[in-house]
Amino acid sequence: MSGYVESYRGQVLASECDLLGHMNIQFYISRLSQAIWNMCYFVGMAPEEIKGSKRALATVHQDSNYLSELMAGDIIHMETAVLKASTKTITFRHRLINSATGDPALTNISTVAYMDLTARKAIPLTEAMKIKVNELMVDAEDEA
Repeated sequence: MSGYVESYRGQVLASECDLLGHMNIQFYISRLSQAIWNMCYFVGMAPEEIKGSKRALATVHQDSNYLSELMAGDIIHMETAVLKASTKTITFRHRLINSATGDPALTNISTVAYMDLTARKAIPLTEAMKIKVNELMVDAEDEA
């Protein structure tokens, strides 16, 4: 595995659109949230492990660029890769794409912390996670 993985796939529902017929901003963010949960799996955290260990990835910072409108009925998918990682954090680059046209609708950079949910503090990534993170790494300069 190297670079981008599909972290979300779905459809824009009519109930997610504003008065102008465009997908409302809250649903772009919802798709990012779903992508982060899928990325937990890609970096080696199965749902059973998250529930049992009370450890998960939590978004601590994000920057989004809205590039094109999405409308009811559009089929969309998210691609995600790792830009960088530190001892306790991972920075993801997400691209939300209109699947029919291939046009990007949103780009986002999210930094997540590996959290102990009971103590409510960031903890170091495991060695297994570091290996998976490196497999998903892309060159940030190529992505600019």
